[in-house]
Amino acid sequence: LMTVKPEIIALDATTSTRPNGQTLDDFYHEIRAKYPDQLLMADCSTVEEMFHADELGFDFIGSTLVGYTKQSKGDKIEENDFEILRTVLERIKHPLIAEGNIDTPEKVKRVLELGAYSVVVGSAITRPQLITKKFVDAIQHVGKD
Repeated sequence: LMTVKPEIIALDATTSTRPNGQTLDDFYHEIRAKYPDQLLMADCSTVEEMFHADELGFDFIGSTLVGYTKQSKGDKIEENDFEILRTVLERIKHPLIAEGNIDTPEKVKRVLELGAYSVVVGSAITRPQLITKKFVDAIQHVGKD
């Protein structure tokens, strides 16, 4: 990875077990020691993980995995006017990159209004099959009632 000199590297910063049993703290410090100038983004799934990643010193905190892990199952990033993001933004010192189910222009606008540093739209624009499915699902019952 370092041969291509990426601007930012995103790392799994969840509490999930790593293949070699290494803790996030040890993994983070190992990478930081070897590549002190590399920008690192924490891909997190819970408020607690985001707080921890911020305390560790990740350059960017991402909400990437909210709702996608066993510890965040059922969580929806947009619930209660993006309460998860609002809670995190009140406390972290590193920039928050809002990512994960931010799939409409209205959601993008709102998370930026709340103070997110940037937004990753992702599959809402990169996966045409999902875009098409939204339209198909919306018209499934038209004329069948």
